Amino acid sequence: MSSCLLNVFIKGSCDEESVLKVCLTFGCSAVIPRAEEIHSRARAVFADVQDDFCDVKKILSRFEEWRRSYSDSYHNAYISLCLPKLLNPIVRHQLLMWNPLKDIGGEFENLPWFTAVETFCHGHGHEELEHTDRQTLSNVIEKTLLPKMTSHVELVWDPFSHQQSTCLSAVCHRLREDYSIFEGEQSKPVKGFIEAVVHRLRSCVDEDVFIPLYPKKLLEDRLSPQRRFRDEQFWMAVKLLGNMGKWDLLLPESILKELMLDKLLNRYLMITLSSEMLSSRVVSTHRKIAECLPDSWFEGESVCLPQLQNFRNDIVQKVHSLCKQQPSEDPSNIISRRHVSSRSTAHVAFRTQSRMHFNYLQRE
Repeated sequence: MSSCLLNVFIKGSCDEESVLKVCLTFGCSAVIPRAEEIHSRARAVFADVQDDFCDVKKILSRFEEWRRSYSDSYHNAYISLCLPKLLNPIVRHQLLMWNPLKDIGGEFENLPWFTAVETFCHGHGHEELEHTDRQTLSNVIEKTLLPKMTSHVELVWDPFSHQQSTCLSAVCHRLREDYSIFEGEQSKPVKGFIEAVVHRLRSCVDEDVFIPLYPKKLLEDRLSPQRRFRDEQFWMAVKLLGNMGKWDLLLPESILKELMLDKLLNRYLMITLSSEMLSSRVVSTHRKIAECLPDSWFEGESVCLPQLQNFRNDIVQKVHSLCKQQPSEDPSNIISRRHVSSRSTAHVAFRTQSRMHFNYLQRE
């Protein structure tokens, strides 16, 4: 595969920047003034409302006073269950311009509503286990952030985009690790979001992935239009595989394996790999695919995953053939002098074997 195409489609930078420039050139820049207009009009939504009724901090201060002065009455009223619905329109108003596909580093946590709710739930650390409001922050996030994120997944998110997939999955991992949103029994908003992500990924694999099959003679010339188009489509599929791997620990493992291995790898990528001409470059291609697979799939495993058996066999067959063509040095001797770490694509034995082949071929 062309190293230029590899850099363009795997790193996920040049193609997206080019698409953005084209969109801006052909009139998509009109979206920016429209967004500014919406933002300007949104400021007037609460213009005639007193701060006591539209400022999250001031609203919660009243409930905090109630909780502190009349604790029994406060808890008997199940206020912790009412607050997410009460604050919902105000929080959604502050989230109006927040884009989960562009969020780098948890930007939603810098909004005023978040600080106010977090302080109300946890105080300064001494109240956290004394009242039922400790779950209010997670409940507010589920009822406000997740519906907005679900809409972006259904209407805007492009699973082929490295930037969008990285930002969106990073927000989800943050919600899982810091607020236990995706842990335990899942609420209706969480289930809706997961279903939207799975549906988008599934439709992307079934409808958008296309790797053409050409006669061998048309692919021998790396500069031919057919070869370049085939390589471009192949690396787009590999890029999608890497983006899908970012959803490890968020989506059900069985579904993620089905999409990544059964559908994308074995249905599309393996056809191209098995027909690729023998060269050391093809081993680098295998390495790139292996790097897309989540580490958690191989922790504690002693046997190769069934869905990876064809991929494993193809690697072993190709590197053995290349080793026979270049038998000048024992690969094990090279291993002792030069160590290059690589991600496992199967079990521990396969890890060692693959590393030996990769290092030997890379040296050549």
